[in-house]
Amino acid sequence: MCNKFFVVAILLTTFLAVVASPVLATSVDNKDYVDEVLEPEGYLEKSGYKLVRGVTNIVTSPAEIPKQIVITTQNRGAIGTVLGLFKGVGMTILRVSAGAWETVTFLLPNSLDGDFSPMFKPEYVWDPSAPTHR
Repeated sequence: MCNKFFVVAILLTTFLAVVASPVLATSVDNKDYVDEVLEPEGYLEKSGYKLVRGVTNIVTSPAEIPKQIVITTQNRGAIGTVLGLFKGVGMTILRVSAGAWETVTFLLPNSLDGDFSPMFKPEYVWDPSAPTHR
């Protein structure tokens, strides 16, 4: 009985995913409009976004290690593996610290101007890093 339920649930979920994929994959012509709509407006919305950003950075911070290894290896060659490991550990500590700070102080703006912008860039671990030069 329980196995049949799981099989039906998986089949139904797969069917819904296949049917919904084309709808979710539609392109947006006016990206600026989408960014403007998604931008938090009110104080509570901005502080809530800061809280979510802080918790997300704490949880995803270990991903900095492989990310920095790949980026540093692409820029520096074989030595980038070792350098990227150290850079990844440092960025993990930085991202955890910033995430913890933003989680604890989510009700307070990051500046006296009332700005809730992120403490450093990139905002999340999956955002592309600024290009580096040799």
